[in-house]
Amino acid sequence: MNRVLTSLLALTLTAGGLAACGSSDDEAATPDAGSSGAAAGAFPVTITHKLGTTTLEKAPERIVALSDADIDALLLLGIQPVGIAQSVAEGGINPWAKPKITGTPVQLVMGETGVDPEEVAKLNPDLVLAGGDYYIDQEYKALSPLVPTTAYETGPFEDPWQTTLRQVAKLVGKVDQGEQIITDVQATVDGVKTQHPALAGKTFTISQVFEAGTIGVLRSGSDVTVKAFNDLGMKLAPAVAALPGDEFAVTLSLEKIATIDADVVLVYYTDPQLKTALEANTLFKNLPAVKGGKYIALDADEFMALRNPSPLSVPYFIDNTVPAVAEATGA
Repeated sequence: MNRVLTSLLALTLTAGGLAACGSSDDEAATPDAGSSGAAAGAFPVTITHKLGTTTLEKAPERIVALSDADIDALLLLGIQPVGIAQSVAEGGINPWAKPKITGTPVQLVMGETGVDPEEVAKLNPDLVLAGGDYYIDQEYKALSPLVPTTAYETGPFEDPWQTTLRQVAKLVGKVDQGEQIITDVQATVDGVKTQHPALAGKTFTISQVFEAGTIGVLRSGSDVTVKAFNDLGMKLAPAVAALPGDEFAVTLSLEKIATIDADVVLVYYTDPQLKTALEANTLFKNLPAVKGGKYIALDADEFMALRNPSPLSVPYFIDNTVPAVAEATGA
């Protein structure tokens, strides 16, 4: 994976230098994960994904979740994980998920190839949820022989949150509850389109600055962040969508920064000094979007909410970012 992809994923997949908050069973929450309202006759159950199949003979009781989409789906279904992928948010848990967590799940640190399988095994899980985990390609071969493990159905960072939620709901025996959550969150999304109909057709770009002199910009229509804006009726700026490459993002030199111009330009900075430098750059200041007040600097939580959308982070994005987007676009 090239440097820009690693950087664009840094906040989503957590930095390897972060310290884990626990590494033993004694520190993990130990709820009866699988006994909380599972539908009668729901087991055994099998799901099929891009890397194989996942089968459970009975309701799982100790679940590890390795992405925001998986963690948040599990929490909304009323089940507490024993282990989660650590976020860079304060305390290692995203602000939209924190109110839903009642125990103290072990926080697993993501390295350059994902989680350490041995750390997962220490938690004695009977299910690992990784439908939204970018690194599951590297992890699956080690984890799946040890414990039933899920994966994406389309590609890394491509499955919409609805797909991941349906995976989780089926494996914990709560299909009907999962569909109700989808209905409820979709109603919130539809409410935005009703309140701001002029968003339809507006163009956007979303980028990250992680080093001086360059900017990483999302370019793929298959990416879940892009899909989150598509759900509001917006579309990726044509110049960015036309950038060559197979990856979800590309790095541009500042000489080519005009490419990111759109009806609204969103940028996240990994360091405040990078924000100061770019905002002082003449090429950036002269972008029509910037001159017209259509530029939004995202904070870490806003970027996280967009980078791996979930049924909890989408409402957070709507509450905290959409008003600024609507104002910037005149919608």
